[in-house]
Amino acid sequence: MYTFELSLQYRKAVRERDLDAVLALFSPDALIETPLKGRCDARSYHEWLFASVKKSTVKVINAFQALNSEICIAVLADYEWLMNDGKVVNFSGMSVFDFTADKRKIKKMSTFYDPSMVRPQINALSNS
Repeated sequence: MYTFELSLQYRKAVRERDLDAVLALFSPDALIETPLKGRCDARSYHEWLFASVKKSTVKVINAFQALNSEICIAVLADYEWLMNDGKVVNFSGMSVFDFTADKRKIKKMSTFYDPSMVRPQINALSNS
């Protein structure tokens, strides 16, 4: 499944904090939706992520492919974020990846998780 491999490449690029590699995986008009940032473009989201999170570790639990004709997968995972202040935040969530018709780029990524674990850490960083 090439789309799953693309999602793994994305996670690797995030883990390595390689903004150019991350952006190369997204279509130019890609959209990111997250509980903490709302809707934004891929560059803005990842610049924010890298500025806020020192290290992101993701353990994939399962992946699900769409049953209809859509080109998307959902990846359930456990996340561990080492924040820039040294605090560790652990949470579980799901990322849904929508792909371009040729399955070569991510056109939308939506993440779903309970932000109550992460928001206080982000707010504390913003207020420091």
